[in-house]
Amino acid sequence: MNQKRVGQILKEAREEKKLTVKEVAKDTNISMKYIIALETEDYGQFPAETFALGFLKNYATYLKLDNGMLMNLYRGEQIEEAQAPLEELTKPTSSTLIDKNQMMTFVSVFLIFVAIYIAYLSFSDSSGISTDQLNSDTVSSSDKDLLIPASIQFVNQSIPEGTSVPFILTEDRGVSFSVSNQQCKIFIKSVQEGRDADKNKAEIGFNIFPEKEIYSFKTMVGEETVLNPKISELANLRRDIRIYTQAVTEKSAKVLVTLGQEREGVVAKPVGDVPIQVSLIFNKNSYVEFIIDGQPGERGIVSAGDLKTLEARDRLEIKVGDGGAVEMIQNGKEKVLLGKPGKLVKKIFVRTQNPYDSTQSIIKELGE
Repeated sequence: MNQKRVGQILKEAREEKKLTVKEVAKDTNISMKYIIALETEDYGQFPAETFALGFLKNYATYLKLDNGMLMNLYRGEQIEEAQAPLEELTKPTSSTLIDKNQMMTFVSVFLIFVAIYIAYLSFSDSSGISTDQLNSDTVSSSDKDLLIPASIQFVNQSIPEGTSVPFILTEDRGVSFSVSNQQCKIFIKSVQEGRDADKNKAEIGFNIFPEKEIYSFKTMVGEETVLNPKISELANLRRDIRIYTQAVTEKSAKVLVTLGQEREGVVAKPVGDVPIQVSLIFNKNSYVEFIIDGQPGERGIVSAGDLKTLEARDRLEIKVGDGGAVEMIQNGKEKVLLGKPGKLVKKIFVRTQNPYDSTQSIIKELGE
């Protein structure tokens, strides 16, 4: 008897409830493409396995399926698929000897390939085009314009309701901020210099996590750009974001960011469905590392007197080199010393369903 696979179980459960993919996406705030990816077992659509497991758990909970059973079934399927090519590689060959005719054929084919490659190099040199240039062009036309460059580090900032917050973007530093529980990132892609400083034009990249694609727009000093769900690439955005450009230099830009009204039709958050919010007050210099919803955040030395405000939707990891150097306020609780002086401290906070009320979420610290 063949056991049903994960994707088939999810799809059949949804269809039994007479739900469309669009309705599920609206109820769960999971993108339609990820729901389809789970039902078709196209796990390559997810940035990492952690996200696939997280969405699978949320989808299964929504459909009132057995989470533990589905997780075990998923892992079993992954092990089976990973072992298949290994078995092929470890099969004994039918013969360990190669006859002379086979060897001669192999050598002939190899020499033909060498001759073709030498001719290709000669053509490239005569045309003034190197293989590095060709490879660079290929990457530029596909991945470079669509993905966040790995060289950019993101700092986390919060935008209180009814206020405008200045973001300073540089070649190697962008800003990550939360919009109605969506983690967004903004950074500079390039700067086109004008005749005067106020004529410089910056190309800005904007991303909604966990989507991989980047939405780009160009802006100059004094211009305002409104990001909203009417833009096809930003259809999942839950509220308008106003970006006013205050300055553009050769390698940086200063923008003023303001949140608009929440988008009509967005499913209201259940009571208690709040993000993880942590404020860190640094009394001494200390090394830090932050991971927000699986994405690396700031990493390095923070100076005494600085305040770091962090916000995550489902998981926040904090590592501090000197626990006695930092005070913490977590989701409005009383201020506490993070740890013992001179000791490395690691804190992990997760948002999980309230076991006594399915309409509420609670913030838990792992290890409690």
